[in-house]
Amino acid sequence: MISFDMDRLPRLIASAALVVAASAGSFYAARGSRKPFSPRAPAYRTLGPADAKVTIVEFSDFECPACRVAEAPLRAILKLHDGKVRLVFKHFPLERMHRWARPAAIAAECAGKQGKFWEFHHELYERQAEWASGKSDERLASYAKKLGLDSAAWLACRQDPAVDAAVGADYQDGRNAWVGGTPTFFINGKRFVAALQLSERGAPWVEKELKK
Repeated sequence: MISFDMDRLPRLIASAALVVAASAGSFYAARGSRKPFSPRAPAYRTLGPADAKVTIVEFSDFECPACRVAEAPLRAILKLHDGKVRLVFKHFPLERMHRWARPAAIAAECAGKQGKFWEFHHELYERQAEWASGKSDERLASYAKKLGLDSAAWLACRQDPAVDAAVGADYQDGRNAWVGGTPTFFINGKRFVAALQLSERGAPWVEKELKK
């Protein structure tokens, strides 16, 4: 039988509490040392007026099924409040889970440099099951051709280290904001995760912010 000294119990509880407090303190200190994320993005990755009362910053992954599902409530919000809300798209490719997420982000970025980011964005989500299942490079190229992009310029852009770095900077921005999964939305700084939160809580929050 294991014996236990009851006289030591209060000291053990106090010691455990100190350990928990120290751990929590370290966590919040580390969190406090993080830089705030930037709501900025290239003009081709934004929609809506720059002086809008409400800004939605979206961290998304093109290979993420939940991101595709969130497109419907997001578009509904933008349509309902057309001209009053600004959307800023940020890349957050979850490479450990989604092999083609970063190449797709780079492909969309290069489409954006030719003025077709949102068109390519829509193709990627609407045809997600197609390009994410195989022959991805070939299929991404077919979308570029369909949208009338300069194929040579688009292919060269995809090899540009600066474009890869831009995607990486967005990802780091998400890490700074403690984004843990996709899609994550910040509406005037308030966090909403996935389609359900966006539709049930995010949409009313937009209306509340617009009334201020």
